[in-house]
Amino acid sequence: MTTPTPPTPTPAQHSAGPRPRLLLVAHGTRSSAGRRELSRLLLETRKRFAGADGGARPATTPVECRMAWVDVQTPGPDKVLADGVPTVVIPAFLARGYHVTEDVAGACRDAPGPVALTPHLGAEPEIVRALVQRLAESGGTGAFGADAVVLGAAGSRDEASQAETRELAATMSEILGVPVTGAFASTAAPTATDAVAALRADGHRRIAMLTHLLAPGFFADRLANAGADLATPPLGAHPEIIDLLVRRYREYENEVGVDPAGQ
Repeated sequence: MTTPTPPTPTPAQHSAGPRPRLLLVAHGTRSSAGRRELSRLLLETRKRFAGADGGARPATTPVECRMAWVDVQTPGPDKVLADGVPTVVIPAFLARGYHVTEDVAGACRDAPGPVALTPHLGAEPEIVRALVQRLAESGGTGAFGADAVVLGAAGSRDEASQAETRELAATMSEILGVPVTGAFASTAAPTATDAVAALRADGHRRIAMLTHLLAPGFFADRLANAGADLATPPLGAHPEIIDLLVRRYREYENEVGVDPAGQ
């Protein structure tokens, strides 16, 4: 089993002045466990920037890190961006869909200050490595690991979003060396339950649910109860996810103009 090698990053050229704010925009959840995990995501990102930013910047050049939500929780991204502070916005979504293309993009488009909107998290090498590690930690790899895997996502009516999940499932199948089916907790087909049942009908004896979600909550519970023999926890504040957030920020930081006099 091999994991993809990440591209060699090209360090951004920074000025010595203030840096743009980082705004993570997530879906929002009523789950207390989910809220704690997303709070950890923000905390670990703040800690990374309070250090040496992966060796690229000294700790004396801080980055303000905040979080906003498109549903259930507040504030929304429009409320945060209303102050006009130069901001790099990262949609903390694993696949595109209405919330990314409309809610987050719309808030950035209407913001009074300079904003750089990065792509959503997608199927970047950090995501793939985090998924492989979650599966290994849950006993889904190796001689006694799973002989088939369901890559369980939240689901979306957006066909491009569904296609992302299926393409990632194909990538995971190549890496893991077992069949991997993309499936969904809601909205899209196949459902996670149907995907597990289909693999059972094909003769697979040990099926893993590879949870392609950031945080615990309603969708994660659905995936965990879809009938697989084991289910991985959501990706949450996995170090690879923090690496990706830092990389996204660094790639887009210079696209935001910052007033050297202090915003």
